[in-house]
This record gives sequence, C-alpha cells and structure tokens, in this order.
Amino acid sequence: MNSDNVFKQVYGWLAQLGNLTPIALTTTFLPILGGTILLVFALPLGEWLRANQEIGLPIYLFAVLILCGLAILATNIIGTLGGWSFGFESGIAALMIGIVGAAFVSFLIHSRLVGDQLPKIFAAHPKAQAIYEALLGQSLWRTTLIIFLLRLSPAMPFALTNFLMSSARVPLKSFLIGTFFGMLPRSSAVVFVGAGLSELTFDNPQNFWLLIAGIAATLITVIIIGSVSKRALERLTNENQPA
Repeated sequence: MNSDNVFKQVYGWLAQLGNLTPIALTTTFLPILGGTILLVFALPLGEWLRANQEIGLPIYLFAVLILCGLAILATNIIGTLGGWSFGFESGIAALMIGIVGAAFVSFLIHSRLVGDQLPKIFAAHPKAQAIYEALLGQSLWRTTLIIFLLRLSPAMPFALTNFLMSSARVPLKSFLIGTFFGMLPRSSAVVFVGAGLSELTFDNPQNFWLLIAGIAATLITVIIIGSVSKRALERLTNENQPA
C-alpha cells in the first residue's frame, strides 16, 4: 500500500456498501450526537452517580453496555463521566466490562442483521479482499492482533469498528480479546482525565487547565499509539496485497 492506507480505504468502502451504507453512517455519526446530548446532562448525572455509587456503578456499567452496544454513545465521554463519578480504579473496571459487553451486543446484532453481505462486497474489490484475507485467512491470534491494532487507532470509531468486524464475521473470541486490549489504553486515558477533575464543571480554572492538559496528553498518546498501530497493520495487510 501507499499513502492510501488501510484506514482511508475503510472509509472509502462506505460508498460501496450499498444497502449497508445507512448502518455504517449511523454507527459513525449517532455516537457523536449521543455524546453531545450526554454533555448537557453530565453534571447532574455525574453528581447522582457519585452520591449513589452502590447502585450507580451497576447502572453505569449497564448503560455503557447498552448505549455503546447500540451505537448511541461513544466511549470517550461516558468514560470521562465514569472516572469523575467513581475514581480511576472503579471507573476503568466498569468501563472496560461495559465496552466488552457492548462489543458483544453489537457483534450479535450486526452479524445477524448483515449476514454474508460484507464478505461478498470485499470479494469484488481486490484490495479489500486482501485485507479481509489478512483478517480471516490466517491464525486466530493473527486475527486478534489485527483487531487489536484497529482498536488502538483513533481513526476507527468504536461503533463503526464493531459493525465492520462483526459484519466481516470475524471469530467472536478474537473480536472480544482484541477489543479489550485495544480499547484499554485510550479508555484508561479518558477515565484518568475524568478522575482528575475536582468538579464535573469547567467554571473552576484549575479544572479547565487540568482538562486541557489531560486532553493534550491523551491526544499525544493516542496519536503515537495510532501511528504505531497503523504501520503494523499496513505491514500485516501488505503480505496479502495482490501484485
């Protein structure tokens, strides 16, 4: 591959997905809308969760599982909310359990909704087929590695990756293991930022600058990890690239 790397190709395929395009677009943009709405209610919701942690923690975990699994929310804002409400340790534990559960829910929905349509679309495009074969045509652990690298990349939204991987009919074991370890670094970063806020508001200048520093550190980390994962993924898929 050249500069048209695998991530750009994934988005390029959206135009070729036919009747799957609405699902792909929904899983891309609906979580952004949901996150915007969550921001409006973040302060009272966070205060309630913090004041009622015994019941709030399982409710939060269930909300992550369902709302992220149905592509209604992205994982970043709800992760920050969990960090502020429960602290880093409990927040990251609840978020990661919820994320793996959400991935499982999404896998069940999309694998049944889409069927065999996506593999057939891949078969009509040599480059797409090369990546698909790199994903599924090798060992279980190689498939897990590729999913892990996709999850590390900030270019691949959580819900869209769920749709693509489950529709491609990857093994469930690889999907869940790759999801857990691939989502852990950026999830830890957003929970850490939330746990560091003294209040879930930015009226306090100290909170504002803490948030800015946290976001900057998160972005730098995500960019570095994303760059490494992109190169590694390109090397893996190049092995299956047709001449």
